[in-house]
Amino acid sequence: MKEESSGVMAFDALYTNNQIQKLKVLLPYIEPSMQKHMAIYIKYMELNYTINLFKKHPFQICSTNKAEKPDLGKLCRELKPYCTEGEAKQLDQMSSIFQTMEMYQEMSQTMSSMQELFPNMGADMGNNGSSSSMESLLMGMLSPEQKAMFEAFSNQEPTNQANKET
Repeated sequence: MKEESSGVMAFDALYTNNQIQKLKVLLPYIEPSMQKHMAIYIKYMELNYTINLFKKHPFQICSTNKAEKPDLGKLCRELKPYCTEGEAKQLDQMSSIFQTMEMYQEMSQTMSSMQELFPNMGADMGNNGSSSSMESLLMGMLSPEQKAMFEAFSNQEPTNQANKET
């Protein structure tokens, strides 16, 4: 059975009660011809319980800190147990892209900071005058796949900035 995330378990615990949980435990012991009806009844009870809970206590289901940017990698990991194999592969790809984008942003910030601290360090390293020695150093730390992603993002940046200026 798939391991449930803590968020799913918390949600399920909040919107049920012991009576409903007992019916879920009893479900496999009921005659097979009645299990379908019992399952529908259990879901009806959960819906009814949730509606009544919101009427009595109109509270927010969960809160997020809007100042904090969401951890998209964590979101992908939490969704993965509920996905088909193909969907899980897509989530892995998305997670990899998110990591690469974060790494690109961090490297860009680091390079900007280093150029501010050491303005003379931006000497040409043989890449048509576009790479500093610091960039070469940082690029040397990346895997070939990460380099390709970094270069793809680097090539898009001027286009995006030109669009922002217009």
